[in-house]
Amino acid sequence: MSVAYRDLSRERCLALLSESVVGRIAYCSAAGPRLYPVNYVLDGDSIVFRSAAYTALGTEVAEQPVAFEVDQVDAVNGHGWSVVVNGRASVIADPDDVARLRARSDPHPWAPGVRPLYVRIVIRRIGGRAIGSLTD
Repeated sequence: MSVAYRDLSRERCLALLSESVVGRIAYCSAAGPRLYPVNYVLDGDSIVFRSAAYTALGTEVAEQPVAFEVDQVDAVNGHGWSVVVNGRASVIADPDDVARLRARSDPHPWAPGVRPLYVRIVIRRIGGRAIGSLTD
């Protein structure tokens, strides 16, 4: 049995992003394409995650075009959805903005170690698809 997918509205895509906590950031580096899972929060029309200064995410993504993807799949029942964001990543340098994020919805990394850098992806394009029982 074949089930067709359907496109999701911008509003539904943002709602799904706000309900999730782990996504994947993708970008092109000098060594080729890179893809990393990160814990994040949705902050208005942007995605925020934390990184360490010495990692690729702390040094390579700043001021670069990136893609960000979040999904959920139920392989047993054939249901799922995916949201993809395109934007530009930048390190948050404003201490007031960092303090606001810490007080409100600080993205807490699961990975060990200190992650003092806050990175923002401003959403320039967003789209999503669903298959199965997700309602839009």
